[in-house]
Amino acid sequence: MVLTIIGAILIFSVIIFVHELGHFLAARIFGVTVHEFAIGMGPAIYKKQGKETLYSIRAIPMGGFCKMEGEDEESENEGAFSNKKPLPRIIILIAGAAMNILLGFLIAVSIVLATAIPNGGIASTVIDSINPESSAAAFLQPGDKIVGLNGKTVHIKRDLSFELSQTGMQECTITYVRDGEKYTDSFMPMEVSYDDGQKGYIVGFNVAMAPVNPWTVLKESFFQTVWMVKLVFISLGMLFTGKAGMNELSGPVGVVYAMNTMAQSGIYDFLFFTSFLAVNIGIMNLLPLPALDGGRVFFILVELIFRKPIPVDKEGLVHFIGFVLLILLMLYATWNDIIRIFTGGLSG
Repeated sequence: MVLTIIGAILIFSVIIFVHELGHFLAARIFGVTVHEFAIGMGPAIYKKQGKETLYSIRAIPMGGFCKMEGEDEESENEGAFSNKKPLPRIIILIAGAAMNILLGFLIAVSIVLATAIPNGGIASTVIDSINPESSAAAFLQPGDKIVGLNGKTVHIKRDLSFELSQTGMQECTITYVRDGEKYTDSFMPMEVSYDDGQKGYIVGFNVAMAPVNPWTVLKESFFQTVWMVKLVFISLGMLFTGKAGMNELSGPVGVVYAMNTMAQSGIYDFLFFTSFLAVNIGIMNLLPLPALDGGRVFFILVELIFRKPIPVDKEGLVHFIGFVLLILLMLYATWNDIIRIFTGGLSG
């Protein structure tokens, strides 16, 4: 567990570094003055003054910041963030999240490459063989390409598995392509039991392996990343619609326990969770909530609509209140994690 905690700190540090690097690079491209680029929080343990920017590493290996001129105050400086046009400001703000998502994609590429070569290829959605006990065996045949399940598009095998996990033992519709023609039929999933005692649901076929080449690797990695983005929004939707309760929120403690579980499952599961974490942080930062990058983008969009910037002090107050609320939410989620540890809801 100690190694997992150290690993979690390192992973969070890398994710945050990449995020702040996105802001920094975009700021430099658009001529915004960056006073300090810091990794970590608290007192500085290393400093190096560049031509314009102070680079620092701080004692607490969590967080970081890219301090730009005019980010939270009025400034007469030509290089001030607040004096740039709306589009450059939006690009600078979303660059951090974009870099997080790119990091998740690159990790996915490494996983696909590392697993595809020893497995003899990349799992496709083309049927190789069918279990005769499957109800879908009545109409599916080898060579069919699965493109949809229950009206949801299927790009990769993970799309199929995820949709089945949400459906359970209910009748499903499956869409497939045969000889250039698209067909849709209904079937009942097959229930299976895994080694850990958990139940799962399958259609009842094996897929063919696609050859390993730059196109198939990038395609698989791209849709793996898309799947992660989709999962973030599905989770948020469940939270806002009440399908998932606030008591199911997880904070840093829960993330570390999840990392520990993934580490025990194998290096590739651990890397996949890291990839998902990077994408998750990127998407969450784009939400239009105060104190997040998405909240700052929202204020710029309001400025574009009403042709008048919102006073910096008023916007700053909104972001400060949002920051306090986010801290309280994180503390609540951490408390949930602690409760689950003592009640057996978390294991690792």
